[in-house]
Amino acid sequence: MSKENEEVLTTTSGEGETRFMVCKTTEENKSQKLCMDVESKTSKSSNQAMNEKGMLDNNTYDLMEQLLVENRSLWRIKNNYKNDSAMDNENKELWNFIEKDKEEIVKLLTEKLRERL
Repeated sequence: MSKENEEVLTTTSGEGETRFMVCKTTEENKSQKLCMDVESKTSKSSNQAMNEKGMLDNNTYDLMEQLLVENRSLWRIKNNYKNDSAMDNENKELWNFIEKDKEEIVKLLTEKLRERL
């Protein structure tokens, strides 16, 4: 499955435990989502991302927010902008370049977020 549409979902239990899922939709069936639970490490370093109230620290929240922004941007490039520039090779090359850059940014943000969770 490629990264047409990917989003991060969070849930928090009554005890303050936060869990994360990465959900994707496929190009074949955009109405169906496939979600994967992202395991959080239960070590001291991963728990530093939360304060006593079970909230994420600001840096972790910032990573999640930027990952969402980059994923939405990447989706628009793949599903709209590249199609719109089909007849304009110069712009199509530009969108291909930006797409690769966004994919790398999404990968880096995802890895950093997994380390913090």
